[in-house]
Amino acid sequence: MKFAIRYDALQEAFFRQGWLLPAVLPLTQVGGRALSNTFAGVYALWGLLSLWSRRDRLNRTVTVLYLALLGVFLLGVPGSVDPVRGLRIWGEFAAQSLALLLTQAALRESAAHPGRLFDAVALFGGLTLAGLYGLLPYYWLGGSGQPFSPATQLKEDNLPFLLPFLLGWVWWRGGRRRYPAMAGIVAVTLAYVVISEGRAALLGLIVSLATFCWAVLNWRLRWIALFAGLVLTIGVVANIGPFRKSELDPDHPLDAFTAGRTILWRQALEHPPPRPWLGVGIGNGVHAREILDFQIGDRRLEVRHLHNILMDAWYETGILGVGLLVALVGTVFGRLARDWPRLSVGDRQRAGVLLAAALAIITAGLLSFTYTSRQFACYFFVCLGGLIYLGQSHRDQAIPPPATGHTDQDRH
Repeated sequence: MKFAIRYDALQEAFFRQGWLLPAVLPLTQVGGRALSNTFAGVYALWGLLSLWSRRDRLNRTVTVLYLALLGVFLLGVPGSVDPVRGLRIWGEFAAQSLALLLTQAALRESAAHPGRLFDAVALFGGLTLAGLYGLLPYYWLGGSGQPFSPATQLKEDNLPFLLPFLLGWVWWRGGRRRYPAMAGIVAVTLAYVVISEGRAALLGLIVSLATFCWAVLNWRLRWIALFAGLVLTIGVVANIGPFRKSELDPDHPLDAFTAGRTILWRQALEHPPPRPWLGVGIGNGVHAREILDFQIGDRRLEVRHLHNILMDAWYETGILGVGLLVALVGTVFGRLARDWPRLSVGDRQRAGVLLAAALAIITAGLLSFTYTSRQFACYFFVCLGGLIYLGQSHRDQAIPPPATGHTDQDRH
C-alpha cells in the first residue's frame, strides 16, 4: 500500500515539475557533459516510470511509428562491429527521444502546461545565453590552458533552437518595448554565433528567425526574405574567414568551402553500408574509416560521423531506419499543416515557436551534429511532442491565448 502511494506521488511529481527537465538541459550542457547526462538520465528514468498511467493521452499513429523506429534501430545492433557501443548509443537515443511521448502526455495534464513549457525554455534559454557569454572571456584569455579556438571551445549549437522561445516570451510579455528587446536578443545571439564561427548554426538561426517572423509575427514574405538576407550578410561580413575556406583547395572549392562535408557524403554513397536495410548499426558508423578520412588540399582529416542527420541515420540504421525517421517527422508536420488553419491565434503562435525551433535543428543538423546528438534526439523530439499536441488541440478544450497585452490588430 505504501509503495503504491509513493509510486503515485512519483508520477504526480513528474507531471507537475519533472517533465520540464529538458528545458534545463541546454544550461547543463554549458556546465559539462557529466552534469548534462545526469539530468538527462533522471528525466528519462523518472518519465519512463510515470508514462504508463498517461498512455491514453498519446497520439496512436505517432506512438506506433516511434516504437517501430526504436525497434528498427535496435535490430541493427546484433551483427555490428561493436554491439556494446551500439546498445549504449541506442539506449541514450531512446532515453532522450522519449521526450516525444512525455511532452505529449504532460501538455494534456493541464491547460496551464503549454505556457509553463514556453516560459521554462525561455528562462533557461536566457540563462544559457548568459552563461555562454560568461565563459567567453575565460576561453578568450586562455584560462583553459589552451589557445582560443572558437570552433572547438564555444558551444553555439543550442542557440538556433532557443532563440524562438526567447523571442516568443518577449512577444507575449514584452509590452510596448518588445520590438527593441527582440532586436537586442537577435543581435546578442547572432554575435555569439559569429564569434563561434558556426556556419551551420548561422543557417539554423536564419531559418529559425524566418519561420518565427512568418508564423508568429505574420510578416509578409518579402520582409522575411530581406531580414534573412540582412542577417546572413552580417554573419558573413563579420566573420569572413570561415566563408573563405574554398581558398584552402582551389581545385575543389566546394569541398573546401563545406570543410570536407561533400567529400564525406560522396564517400558514403560510394561505399554504402554492407547491410542496406539495417545499416552498420547505430553508433557504429565511427568504425567506417574508409568514408570518414578525407583530404582538403595538403591536410588529412578524420571525423567521427558524416555531419548530416539523414546521411548518418541512413548509414547506421539503413533504409528502414532513415525511412521510419522521415515518416515520423513527416507525419507530425503533415498533421500540423492540416490542422493549422483551425488553430486559435494563441495555439498558432505557440506552434510557430516550436516549428521555428524544429526547423532550426533540422537545418543545422544537415550540416553539423548527428541524429543521436542531444539537439536532435531530445530537443527536436520535444518540439515534435508539442506540435502533435497543439495540432490536435482544437479538438480538445481550447487553451487560452498568451497574455500579450495587445490585440491581434497590433501584429505586423
